[in-house]
Amino acid sequence: MTSDDGRAIDLTPAARQLADCYQRFLELVERCGRSMEVGDWVVLADEAGDLSVTADEVASAAEALTRDEVVTRPVDVLAMVERLSRPPE
Repeated sequence: MTSDDGRAIDLTPAARQLADCYQRFLELVERCGRSMEVGDWVVLADEAGDLSVTADEVASAAEALTRDEVVTRPVDVLAMVERLSRPPE
């Protein structure tokens, strides 16, 4: 996998965990938005609950990344998030 600038992405386990959590977070934000648009309050309540849990997971993953000895470029994490967001081919 390469980032936008052509560099190979080699994420640490902590950086990969952050990418996974952040991708899920973005997915839930999108679902909450769709539920809001159609007024599906039951689904919104459920998705917002999941969003709260996922936000805590993002915070934990980001905190774990601060302990990595390897510097992680934000562009690499975001490239992985984008990759995870694409449907499998």
